[in-house]
Amino acid sequence: MAVYTISPLFGTASLEPMGRFERMEKMLPMDAKELPIIDTENVSFLDIFRGLVDNVVETNEQVDRDALDLALGNMDNVAEMQANIEKSLIAVDLLVTVKNETLSAYNSIINMQI
Repeated sequence: MAVYTISPLFGTASLEPMGRFERMEKMLPMDAKELPIIDTENVSFLDIFRGLVDNVVETNEQVDRDALDLALGNMDNVAEMQANIEKSLIAVDLLVTVKNETLSAYNSIINMQI
């Protein structure tokens, strides 16, 4: 099946076949030169949960800074603010999901018959 691009200026009159898609390279954090190496052998659940909580705190602080910048008129990129809000919402959703699943597993263990 061929895939065609449609020009926004000329509509369907300028249908051209698209080239092959290239594989994307791995994306790094803005200030990173290479992917960080994480030692997964010695990580406890407490470390993971603390990391999730810290992530929620950091993203909420960034949203608060963005809101203040917007109120003061210092915000040039509203799309970046929206992306930070979405990151914050995703971080909270992930934390709540992990907490709920942890409590569910705990309750299942407690209710086991020995």
